[in-house]
Amino acid sequence: MQEIKRDLIIEEATNLFIRDGYENMKIVDLAKNAGVSIGAIYSMFGSKEALYNQYIMGQIEFYIAMMEQVLENHTDPIEMLRVVTRIKFEAIMKNKNGIKENLMSDPTFYLHASFDDNNPLMHMYMYISEKIMEPLAKSLGNTMQPMELFFIYDGLTFGIAKYWILTGGDLMRRINQSIEMFLTILKKD
Repeated sequence: MQEIKRDLIIEEATNLFIRDGYENMKIVDLAKNAGVSIGAIYSMFGSKEALYNQYIMGQIEFYIAMMEQVLENHTDPIEMLRVVTRIKFEAIMKNKNGIKENLMSDPTFYLHASFDDNNPLMHMYMYISEKIMEPLAKSLGNTMQPMELFFIYDGLTFGIAKYWILTGGDLMRRINQSIEMFLTILKKD
């Protein structure tokens, strides 16, 4: 029963974070929508920040599963990179309000908890490094480590996403440009 209540709270918190963002999401609204007391939420999660971290990890796990499923049908590393970039940009667009404050104000937000082997982010870093970056580097004769290439790609695509958050426009139209910019960097090694 406790697990069901916890899942319900996380599901409702996800909806509120997506709609209102971190700063504007109110625990009192969450309690009302989930049909639990404010005390129950704090008892289960400890803080709004801990609840937010659960939301972020849940979103990451969802998009990792989607990425792995879609990539099963691809072998070309450049096409795989396009798929990953599309999924990443779709996730950022869907969760814009929920991630905006942290993405814009704390560029190291995703690094705080990302080096624990049980963390889904570490799984994603390794997966993309091995499945995409390693074969891509080999095909281009690049000698950089796959994980280093992943972090360069990640910084570039997050930079483009941050710019989109500030200025608007069509983020999905930036996918090919992102890939071309990244490949230009790779070819300079």
